[in-house]
Amino acid sequence: MKKSPTELINLVFSGFMVLLTFTGAAIFLFTDLMSDKAHGNKRVILGIIFLAYAIYRSYRIYGALKREV
Repeated sequence: MKKSPTELINLVFSGFMVLLTFTGAAIFLFTDLMSDKAHGNKRVILGIIFLAYAIYRSYRIYGALKREV
């Protein structure tokens, strides 16, 4: 089934958000970028929240694509 332009834009935006949140999780968990503002447990908690949100968005995209096929 052919997707409408709105659905394609939503899919592209969702994919971009997943990449962005995975990148944010990696930055907070594995680098010292912005360590002066968020350090210790705050960095780990923020990284885990980013990672959980990225996994959640990935699951939603997967479910939407699976329903279409």
